[in-house]
Amino acid sequence: MEIQPRAFGDVLGQVITMLGKVWRPLLMPALISAVIIAVASYLILTSTGALDFFDLALNDPEALELMPEQELIDLSIDFLLSTLLIGVVASLMYGFVYLVAARAVGEELAQRPSGRSITAVALGMLLTFVVAMVIVSVGSLIGSIFLLIPGIWFANTMSMVAPVIAVEGKGPVAAMRRSFELVRGNWWETFGFLLLIGLIGGTAAQVIQLVAVPVFLVGNVSFAFGITIALAVAVQGLILAAIAVGASVWYVNLRARTDGPYVLEVS
Repeated sequence: MEIQPRAFGDVLGQVITMLGKVWRPLLMPALISAVIIAVASYLILTSTGALDFFDLALNDPEALELMPEQELIDLSIDFLLSTLLIGVVASLMYGFVYLVAARAVGEELAQRPSGRSITAVALGMLLTFVVAMVIVSVGSLIGSIFLLIPGIWFANTMSMVAPVIAVEGKGPVAAMRRSFELVRGNWWETFGFLLLIGLIGGTAAQVIQLVAVPVFLVGNVSFAFGITIALAVAVQGLILAAIAVGASVWYVNLRARTDGPYVLEVS
């Protein structure tokens, strides 16, 4: 099937159609990743004592005010370090889901599956993705430190790295170069498209959190935390998977805009 360039609105419609086609290979990786994040978050917070800080902040803020300064600092540091570790785990799992989504979209549009498990292929590409994202994150951070706009520009320009790795099989630097090539002439539309699907997903996540947080606040925090975070992260994992499908469909469209009509092949 030859892929033609599509208008902004047409791509949004294609995303909805694509979600109906790729949900099967995407469902279990997204849910498993969410479970790993939830379990890792609970273990990290409970083993470091950071959950005590969260418990006090929610249920007994006066105890925090009366706590000796050094003890409060130590507790705060534990909480920040735990949050950082959770962020690392979440980034790895979300990156994996992104690769699975991009690969699923690529194989669906290629109409010729590679014959390998999509999950296995994504796992094999995860290290490449991590290396690329470390470089992109450092570049975005440096750009944001000096001036916010360069950081945003760089992050958006590198936004197609994951689909490039998953579909074209390129290495970290080559994937970054290819992402730059694809986004360069379509920067604002890419920014708008990713912002739109991100807002839609973020709104859905907020609605879920509004339901989950009251459950979290009732009763013992340690008991409720595991169930609440599992529910919230699981649904957010599915939402992220849907956003990744949207970004991957946009990548396919960018290729048609940049290279002209083409027949998609997966590496």
